[in-house]
Amino acid sequence: MTANNKLTQNLFFVAVIAVICTMLWGTAFPGIKIGYELFRIDSSDIPSKLVFAGGRFAPAGLIVLLIGLFTKDRKKLKLRKKDLVPVSILGFFQTFLQYLLLYTGIVHITGAKSSLLTSVAAFGSVILSALFFRNDQLTFQKVIGCIIGITGIIVMNINGSGMGGFSIEGDVLVILSNLSGAIGNIISKKISDDRSPIQISGYQLIFGGTALTLLGLLSGGRLIFYDINCVLILMYLAAMAGIAFMLWTMLLFYNDVSRVAVFNLLIPVFGTIWSGIFLGENIFTAENMLSLLLVCSGIFLVNFTLKKKADNIEQTK
Repeated sequence: MTANNKLTQNLFFVAVIAVICTMLWGTAFPGIKIGYELFRIDSSDIPSKLVFAGGRFAPAGLIVLLIGLFTKDRKKLKLRKKDLVPVSILGFFQTFLQYLLLYTGIVHITGAKSSLLTSVAAFGSVILSALFFRNDQLTFQKVIGCIIGITGIIVMNINGSGMGGFSIEGDVLVILSNLSGAIGNIISKKISDDRSPIQISGYQLIFGGTALTLLGLLSGGRLIFYDINCVLILMYLAAMAGIAFMLWTMLLFYNDVSRVAVFNLLIPVFGTIWSGIFLGENIFTAENMLSLLLVCSGIFLVNFTLKKKADNIEQTK
């Protein structure tokens, strides 16, 4: 194991980088809401939302590749013929399909339910990882950790706008969106051999973002830049997405998927925190504090299992 691998597999390092990623993704909750207001996109205007999403993710990929030019991985940035299919498949699941389903389904459900269903991605990744990777088996402690974490998301929304009734257009599409994201985590790990995290994350964002933009435009969507604030919010969301996906892909390269994916439970928590800061919403409630405690406890349980397993392996060498 190289020194670089030892660092990226260190539990403290993984936790810090994963928290940074989820903090960045959490800013997307108020950021997207502000963006819709600036671009005057109606809540039911799905095509324009797809163009908006593509306007975030395609430039995000370019930002990632630009960053890559100043790293030791710059020689691996070129997209080879053998990279085209796997990276395109990743872009399809992790960017295009995930956000197509999310933006289509989220219109039909409440914000509270959306937050809860989004947390399902963490549980889905843990289960799928056990199916595809022998060294990342599903354990009782992992299941309990995920359940405790998801309970935290429920607690956070206990006094929210309500869960509403079951909706095929809403619930099913949002669940499938998160399943698509979980599949993306597995694919990202599977195609990591002989490839750079920067290369993979950059091109998959470009492919997925371009596809979203084209679909949105062909469906009648459009973006009108009314003032400089429209440019600034899109630039921020692109930079945020690019950096977060790049760091997240790096963690998936060197760690079990379940160790990394369980941190997805923090995204709705940070979304609530950032919404409170930028949108003036009250976040210092007993429910939010208990939610954060439960989510962190769930993450600890999943990662404690993995740390214990790694220690046992070291002892047998």
